[in-house]
Amino acid sequence: MKIRRIMAENRSIFQFKQFALAHGKPGLKITTEACLFGAWSGKFPQQNTLDIGTGCGLLIGMLAQAYPTSHFTGIEIQADVAELAQENMSALANPKIQIKTLALSDYQSIHDFIICNPPFFINHLKNSDASKNQAMHSDTLSPEELANGIRRNLKADGKFTVLYPPFGMKQFEKAALENGLYLNEICEVKHQANHETLRIMAQGSFQKSDLKTDTICIKELDGRYSEEFTNLLKPYYLIFD
Repeated sequence: MKIRRIMAENRSIFQFKQFALAHGKPGLKITTEACLFGAWSGKFPQQNTLDIGTGCGLLIGMLAQAYPTSHFTGIEIQADVAELAQENMSALANPKIQIKTLALSDYQSIHDFIICNPPFFINHLKNSDASKNQAMHSDTLSPEELANGIRRNLKADGKFTVLYPPFGMKQFEKAALENGLYLNEICEVKHQANHETLRIMAQGSFQKSDLKTDTICIKELDGRYSEEFTNLLKPYYLIFD
């Protein structure tokens, strides 16, 4: 079975309540912030979703659980990572999910929802591991390229969500405005209230509106998972009964 072959190649299995994903090499391991982003993005209704840079298929897996009748397309520029995503999605046995080995610049189709957890180490020293470097560095998908790709593939009344560190979000917001896109809602992610912002989750569209702002702390100051984090991840995480 392919999932066993993946484990034999020193990859890990991340077990959710309703599905499991092989992750790790090639690409990056599943992170808490990415899981939170997937759960948060699930509050926005969707029928035909595009996941840009799908990686192991994490975001599609989470959104497909929330919207089992919707269609999902994941595009991934790295062939070995796309193969991993395909194997993961095949295990879900959902005929409405498809994975394509494709760069965003070569993709064209209209979706009512687009999601992306993009490369984020901008102008930083590159990692020596080639697959990690491509997954984590912005050379293969800059904020400008992402904003342009969203503009080309998003329905006029559609929505998108993206995840960036604070500096990356500033760069993306500038590029989004240049492409006629607006941020409608942002949520800062902190480990604890007294820590700096780790990531910013943003929802946007072609429609300009007053910006809604929020903050989610993963844990309380006493080390317990916060109520907001628990409520979002409860449908997925085994630790939350």
